[in-house]
Amino acid sequence: MGSRLTKLFLMGTLLLLCLVILVSFGYAQEETSGERVIIAQVNGEPVYLDEIKEIWDSLPQEYKAQFPGGLKDLLEQWIRQILLVQEAQKEGLAEDPEVAKKIENLKKQILIQELIQRKIVDAVKVTDEEIENEYTAHPELYTEPEKVKAKHIMVSSEQQAQEVLNELRSGKPFEEVARERSESPDASNGGDMGYVERGDLSEEIEKVIFELAPGNFSDVIKTDYGFHIFMVEEHVPPRLKEIDEVKEEITARLLPKKQQEAFEELIRELKKSSEIVIFEENIPTSDNGSSPEEGATE
Repeated sequence: MGSRLTKLFLMGTLLLLCLVILVSFGYAQEETSGERVIIAQVNGEPVYLDEIKEIWDSLPQEYKAQFPGGLKDLLEQWIRQILLVQEAQKEGLAEDPEVAKKIENLKKQILIQELIQRKIVDAVKVTDEEIENEYTAHPELYTEPEKVKAKHIMVSSEQQAQEVLNELRSGKPFEEVARERSESPDASNGGDMGYVERGDLSEEIEKVIFELAPGNFSDVIKTDYGFHIFMVEEHVPPRLKEIDEVKEEITARLLPKKQQEAFEELIRELKKSSEIVIFEENIPTSDNGSSPEEGATE
């Protein structure tokens, strides 16, 4: 129980810390735009209403549920965070080289993420022309396959199957015979299989049912499960979906590739405008990653 509470607390603290980093960029510019409302002070450090409200608005709905008291509960979490930061500063952690390295690495990651967000994620879009070209070039990807609405009866012996077939040929309704004689789990539903697309069943079964005209039933078909008789109610031919039906699907297919290409182009441009020197002789070549000097023997 204690470890669970600790994890929840740490998750909340880390979440707020990340949000503070994200929203704090705008505060330096906003402080001079007007007088800000102070809602608390922690050892003289003010807590402003606008920053608490902005963090609250930035929280996903599932995280807001952790604060049933709304802004008051969030303020309590914020105060705890300030106290912890102040204590860390008293301990001199900000001057600790290892901590400083972690902070610097985190800062780099945030800068990289923000750069990619602005130059790639926000900037790169799939155009209507690209969607139409993809739709026209690959219609097979956006075509609903041929399918049939089918029923079946399964029994364990060929003799039983022949008896079932005779009943059907005498005019007895398929659903009725299925409920009475079928050993398949769907017998209670009259053997209803729903819609079956090409590729869903074995080739031997599909060869039969996709050639049956609606309203007709098959001869006995033997499979590894038993002896079957199939009936087709409806035959639906392949259908090319309308472009509006697959617009989001096409966008989802094209966007990652387009973003990756934009990212690689960004790297190429940065390299082109930069001076990069690689000292090949200093790059470790052994599997253990040791430098040439470390791998040398005396």
